[in-house]
Amino acid sequence: MGLNEHPAHVPIVLKNATCPYCGVALHRQNRAKEHVIGRRFVPKGKLAGEWNLILYACKKCNGEKADLEDDISAITMQPDAWGEHAVDDPVLIAEAGRKGASSKSRRTRKPVKESTEQLSVDMPFGPSVKMTFGLHSAPQIDPHRAFRLAQLQTQGFFYWLTFNKASGKGGYWPGSFFPVSTSVRSDWGNATDRAFMNAVLDWEVRLLGVAAKGFFKVAIRRHPNAICWSWAYEWNHSLRVIGYFGDQGEAQILVDALLEAAWKVIPQGQNEILRYREEVRLADTDDKLFAQPSTQASS
Repeated sequence: MGLNEHPAHVPIVLKNATCPYCGVALHRQNRAKEHVIGRRFVPKGKLAGEWNLILYACKKCNGEKADLEDDISAITMQPDAWGEHAVDDPVLIAEAGRKGASSKSRRTRKPVKESTEQLSVDMPFGPSVKMTFGLHSAPQIDPHRAFRLAQLQTQGFFYWLTFNKASGKGGYWPGSFFPVSTSVRSDWGNATDRAFMNAVLDWEVRLLGVAAKGFFKVAIRRHPNAICWSWAYEWNHSLRVIGYFGDQGEAQILVDALLEAAWKVIPQGQNEILRYREEVRLADTDDKLFAQPSTQASS
């Protein structure tokens, strides 16, 4: 099932009997209404009249997901280190300011707007000469939190894709969840993300979704010959998160085949190094992460 089989402006509502995230049986006392695309995860009002997946989750999982969404949404709405937002949208800009002040970064324990990060780098310029540079970055997301949110969103969508109305239950994938990388908009053209995009493009589409007027994108595809799926998200036009789930052996082969981005190393003192690489932008004409497979697009 793909999103193109469901009206883009109509929410999908499930009356499910088990939590899509942990599998516990649900009843009135332990359940809460759950929006897989959190209403506050995207700028205010962007989900109005748009597609979403609404179901029940246990209160514990619902609370965990809401906590993850809080600072991740605020951070992905912030301008970059040069003060530019991902898109020139007045609602996004207003929400970035509001959430930046009210949401606390779980990485710095400070309000998101105060969580810009500084890094001092020593660059050698000869046997006895070095220069020190100060680097400034926008607020950063804890990658473990980003991967966990992506896992929960993927579990919600997979539960819907395998949902049985008679039993009121959806399925849970076999195997494990395998995150690959997170990347900011200015680096969507890096070697790892490109290799992933090209590797999975012609897999069977299980879900291609664009919601919240483009502020949320999801792609879930199935491997043609193995019990393995790929997943990809774009949050608030700002951050992409990619990976696989399913059979561990097959997923490991796929991860090992991805090209590693070219890292450079700067010595920072005794037993200390700094790894860095240049960001690589992705041209719109080369962006296929959320596109239909070429075999389907030509049919």
